[in-house]
Amino acid sequence: MRYTLDTPPMDVVGWEGFVYPWAFAIEKYQPKTGLVHLPPTIHSTFAGKGFLICSFVPRVTDTHPNAIPCPYPHSSVDCDEIILYLRGDFTSRRGVGPGAISLHPAGIAHGPHPGAYEASIGSVRTDELAVMCDTYEPLIPTAQAATLERADYHDSWITRP
Repeated sequence: MRYTLDTPPMDVVGWEGFVYPWAFAIEKYQPKTGLVHLPPTIHSTFAGKGFLICSFVPRVTDTHPNAIPCPYPHSSVDCDEIILYLRGDFTSRRGVGPGAISLHPAGIAHGPHPGAYEASIGSVRTDELAVMCDTYEPLIPTAQAATLERADYHDSWITRP
């Protein structure tokens, strides 16, 4: 259902960004699932001019007996992706937890950590909550954002015996 307001909801005198004119109950969001891994856009919850918001919530994994539920390596050539991890066990990533943010600039290949595919085989559910924003204009990190990088993040890709 679509409902269009006559005036923008953010055009409120005194609005400071702490009281929102709408609410979205993420715990009630029902994502689609399929026989095999569906693309991230299937988790779309909001779209606007130049951006798309996807919500990754606890859900049933792929149902085909030979499906590998873990996301595949990919390169988003048309958009930058930024993901905020909120809670749960993230199938494809090690070393991330609540409050972690990862940025995947357009054209840069990214995907699961070594061993994530094998570990996902046979799983029947995910237990994660994350929000991804795809932007069709490049994201430019601020000076403050540059200070947030975890210096040891690259070590999370090392396969340890």
